[in-house]
Amino acid sequence: MINGTVMTLLSTRPGTDARPIDIAWYNPESNLWVAAANGEHAGMIEFVDGHFSVRNNTGEVVAEAISIPDAQAALAHHLAAPVPAQPRTFLKRMPRPVYLRGPLAA
Repeated sequence: MINGTVMTLLSTRPGTDARPIDIAWYNPESNLWVAAANGEHAGMIEFVDGHFSVRNNTGEVVAEAISIPDAQAALAHHLAAPVPAQPRTFLKRMPRPVYLRGPLAA
């Protein structure tokens, strides 16, 4: 693994124009590989307990792998995968408290 390795893949997310995602890999210390996609932090790979743990840009584990190429491919697949639609939730509006003023206030 060489510092600054770059891998390119096409986005398959719906509603996008399939622009390429450039993933640059950096190895800042042993057992840690950091990915940057199009100039932004994309995730990282850590070698922990005999396997490679793949994390996305928020630190959530997205895959486990047995080799660096498999781990890099897992993160690339995660970045190119369609984002699942989140159900819309609307907050229930709570009624505002009513404060009595004047002669009715005790």
